Amino acid sequence: MLLDDARETMRSETLNRRKTMQPVRVPQISPISLISLLYALSLYIFYRQGFISGLTFSAVAAVVVAVVIAFYSVFRFGVNQRFQEPSLMLPQLMTSLLIMLGVAYLERATQIALVPFILIAFSFGIFRLSTASLILLSVGCLAAYLGIILLRAQVEGYDFGFRADLAQWFVLALTLPGMILVGKQIQNLRQLLRATRYQLEHYEEKSVRDELTGLYNRRQLQAELEQAKLQADSRGIPFTICLIDIDKFKEINDNNGHLAGDTILKEFARVARDSIRDTDILGRYGGDEFMQILPDTEVKGAVMHAERLRVYAHFLDFQKVLEQKHISLSIGVAQYRCGEKITDLISRADSALYKAKQLGRNRVEWIND
Repeated sequence: MLLDDARETMRSETLNRRKTMQPVRVPQISPISLISLLYALSLYIFYRQGFISGLTFSAVAAVVVAVVIAFYSVFRFGVNQRFQEPSLMLPQLMTSLLIMLGVAYLERATQIALVPFILIAFSFGIFRLSTASLILLSVGCLAAYLGIILLRAQVEGYDFGFRADLAQWFVLALTLPGMILVGKQIQNLRQLLRATRYQLEHYEEKSVRDELTGLYNRRQLQAELEQAKLQADSRGIPFTICLIDIDKFKEINDNNGHLAGDTILKEFARVARDSIRDTDILGRYGGDEFMQILPDTEVKGAVMHAERLRVYAHFLDFQKVLEQKHISLSIGVAQYRCGEKITDLISRADSALYKAKQLGRNRVEWIND
């Protein structure tokens, strides 16, 4: 299992980054409002062709513009955030449908545009509304449309026009449920893809992390070293590594048990992770040995950082698991030399670490260039 504290820290950092990086929402015309505007534009064509009166077109255009401005203002001033569903898809969709059905009742000629615009409007609601809301909305829409047809038939008679209107209604009644079903299938696939992507990200993250400490594992450290070497060779950006060893860790394990050793490793990893820069890379190199990669840093700066980390670790209180209460670190520092192999760099840092141990431990040593 991953360290609980490390996982919580990583999760908190991720959430904070997302909050920081979340773009400010720029007010814009919603898709449903855009559909309403396009519908008003289609009515202008009907008007120009003489199918509807100028009064009807002007009235509908005024209503559409007023509705669009109203919803735009709601989003612009953040009023929508007060609602459980901030997109306000249901009220927008209902308003749009009411406008189209009302026009169809007043002007029979516009019914030819009713079905396609209803389907387009519903296509946007599919990915925002629940299945129950979509079913209720579609039933209400079909019932209202059928009511319009029957009311007109009582006035004009059950002639050929009535049969044509009824046929158009049946087309909508058959098409709308099918479109909702297909849309929901697409929505389920999108949710499955999101879940799969999350799992892949989780497994990818897990593959580069040490299970105990939550730090990078040795394989990822090797990849980061290669990347740092590439930057140094191609762009002249120096980097330095620190090999960090917890002094007498084997004795701690033997005398206090592996659970005590694990506690020390996890607590040190937490402190070390909190003390590094955002650009620095820290990982568990193996056992009680850790590696830190410091990009754009020369030996002098790396030694200063290593000394600071050594002091931080010394003041950790392990009274509950250790008789001596404290731990100490031996750290070896080496700066990358342009063109050398990564193995040679690690070997020099290891030599510096060995020197620190030979000189009494609890110290930082480095290899001079």
